[in-house]
Amino acid sequence: MRREPTRAGGPARLPGWFARLGYYLPAEGGGNGTSWRAAPGIGLMLGHSHALSGGVAGLAAGIFLHLPIPQTGALAGFTAGMALLPDLDKCGSSPARSLGFVSEAVAWVFGRISGGHRHATHSFLGIAVFTALAWVSCHFRADWGGKAGLALLMTLSVSAALEALHIARGHVADLAGIAVAAATVWYGYGLRFIPIAVLLGCATHITGDMLTDSGCMLGYPWSRYRFHLLPEPLAFTTGTLPEILIIDPILSAAVLALAVWIVDPGWLQAQWGA
Repeated sequence: MRREPTRAGGPARLPGWFARLGYYLPAEGGGNGTSWRAAPGIGLMLGHSHALSGGVAGLAAGIFLHLPIPQTGALAGFTAGMALLPDLDKCGSSPARSLGFVSEAVAWVFGRISGGHRHATHSFLGIAVFTALAWVSCHFRADWGGKAGLALLMTLSVSAALEALHIARGHVADLAGIAVAAATVWYGYGLRFIPIAVLLGCATHITGDMLTDSGCMLGYPWSRYRFHLLPEPLAFTTGTLPEILIIDPILSAAVLALAVWIVDPGWLQAQWGA
């Protein structure tokens, strides 16, 4: 059964109109709390931001590779889901909640193997491992092992993306994930884009987390130095208003602009030059 966040002992909703958007604050004790913006109960970067950034990366890659519109859309959709994979190292994160106890169990295993949240899965090693696992699953799709790995990857990522983007929830998102996984496993739909989507998604996720005050240990397990893209006065704590009021709108605008560019680049150029 899917575990729903609660106010007592679990994530609480953001106040006011943010609550109507379905945003949650993780339970108390998340995050490192070092920023002046930090507040009790704030931790994981919102899955919504990661999924949006993955979609932006997928659309940009499709434009760069001159892919047809349907294939660009598939790559963007896949990348949006794969951008949530690094947070499989923590139970309660967007991908961990996507399939109920199944994804929570996967997250528990990843968390133990990777060393904890924002350790191995948020490093160059994590990007390489996730991408390699995706390639192996695709390459051995004819075998039952490959089918199982590919089905789990696609079901989990698609379901998590739909929930993170507030497109579908609960069993509807699960069924959509299963449908996409079935099309990929049995018919090979979008198969060649999956390793690319995993590579782009994981890299985009880590880049986003490096904007926060926690940063990422890119060299883990060989180095525990945390890399940041912003100086401390500008770095924000994950899940706080800067992410919701600044990062999310920028990413949403980028998705819209790239989508328009794909459909009608001439119109966008005309508007830009007006």
